[in-house]
Amino acid sequence: MSVRLDLTAGNLLAKGNDRYVYQHPEDDNLIIKVVIPNIEKYRSKVREVQREIKECVPKSELDKRYIQKIKGLVSTNMGLGEVIVKEKSADGTIAKTLYDIVLEGEFDTEKQLKLNELLGWFMTTKVLINSLHCKNIVYALDDDGVNHFKIIDGFGDKTFFQLSKLSSYILAKSKIKCLKRMLDQLNDISN
Repeated sequence: MSVRLDLTAGNLLAKGNDRYVYQHPEDDNLIIKVVIPNIEKYRSKVREVQREIKECVPKSELDKRYIQKIKGLVSTNMGLGEVIVKEKSADGTIAKTLYDIVLEGEFDTEKQLKLNELLGWFMTTKVLINSLHCKNIVYALDDDGVNHFKIIDGFGDKTFFQLSKLSSYILAKSKIKCLKRMLDQLNDISN
């Protein structure tokens, strides 16, 4: 992390609850997620980013299809940045979230089947995902030239002592809770 990247308002792609997402200034295929400076619990959020890097590692070939690819960390003028491969649509633009797809009336039978595939994977993967919601899922063109839904945020356990790693029962219960919350959100957006 010897080189520092300067991020500007012109590079800003999105604002999340605790992170800003910037276009990488030197590579159109990458984005940089940075914890919002001066946010409450800033240090805790930076630790979450570092934990996410450890947790967001494919544990199987199928995991590669459904999770974002983190390249590493970089120093920026906004603080520590997480360098991530940008998920794109077939037309080369940044991939839409499930939230936007449903809101814009583009959620069809094909996308429902693709979402079902993702959710089936989610229930069986060893990758720890603590937050599954419609804004954390994008519909992106994969390396194989096929569109898939992918999870782009919410990896790792939010607690210091990770019970879900010790108990398959707790992990399954947590996944069911995440899934129910996401399906409720999807239903709310649809109506």
